[in-house]
Amino acid sequence: MARRLPSLNALKAFEAAARHESLTDAAEELFVTHAAISRHVRDLEEWLGTELFNRTGRGVTLTDPGRNFSSRLTALFDQLADATRDAAAAGNTRLLKVSVEPALASRWLVPRLGKFRALHPDIELAIEADSRLVNFRAGDADIGMRYGRGQWEDVDAVKLADSVSFPVCAPSLVAGESNLRPADLGRFTLLHEERKQWWEDWLRAAGVTSGVDWRGPIFQSHLAIEAAEAGQGFALGDQILCMDSIIEGWLVRPFNIDVRDYGTYWIVRAKGSRESAPARAFREWVMAEMADTNRKFAQLAGHKPTGVAAKTSNA
Repeated sequence: MARRLPSLNALKAFEAAARHESLTDAAEELFVTHAAISRHVRDLEEWLGTELFNRTGRGVTLTDPGRNFSSRLTALFDQLADATRDAAAAGNTRLLKVSVEPALASRWLVPRLGKFRALHPDIELAIEADSRLVNFRAGDADIGMRYGRGQWEDVDAVKLADSVSFPVCAPSLVAGESNLRPADLGRFTLLHEERKQWWEDWLRAAGVTSGVDWRGPIFQSHLAIEAAEAGQGFALGDQILCMDSIIEGWLVRPFNIDVRDYGTYWIVRAKGSRESAPARAFREWVMAEMADTNRKFAQLAGHKPTGVAAKTSNA
């Protein structure tokens, strides 16, 4: 059965105008005149038999039918773009641009990329370590890995792993110490991230309310963990960022007390967009690798997390 569809040019013009809620901006995006966009939208309204925009002296606003139609149309154009990209790449190397927070990239993802390349030699990863919020619609990245609460606008987020925090240090720092208790941290340097509150949260959960010197260097992100590896003091880490170093013996966790973070690790992409085949392969591989990291941590932990820490992060 033949499909009964309006002009593709009219659909493109309306989708762009609806996304911007501006005929002028749509014309700039599609490299046509304002009059051409206006004519295409009028033709589409006549074809549908309904008004898609309210026209005022200051511009246009979507009607309810226009808003519903545009949301579905944008998703369809996204799918069409993905299908076109996949078809063009068939049989060739496919590029997947991944935005990852620097800490997660350097301490967890990068050491594992060889496994992904072995499984998917046809997918070429372009890893960008950046803490900023990328614009998936603008093509800044195809997919992202983030830490936070998952409540970001205009993205679909799939949970990868919850996070628990605990103190870590170099083995040499506690060599010769026996029966070390959380209260003994007052004899050591605490290495802080941006908020010293995170240490207070863990100490409170461990039953320590006094006797700890809060002075100590402040680092951005995972640099506190790397300072701990260098024997400069105790840092707070989590099972994702620290598990490899614990296995290799670069870090130890002297206390079997884990405090659950508010934040979670997520994989994100543009809201409503179709997941491409390379993105799906990457997501499934990341989820399996994180599950393996958590299994290894569970074998070491032997203790359920207690309390809740107020450690949060933008993503």
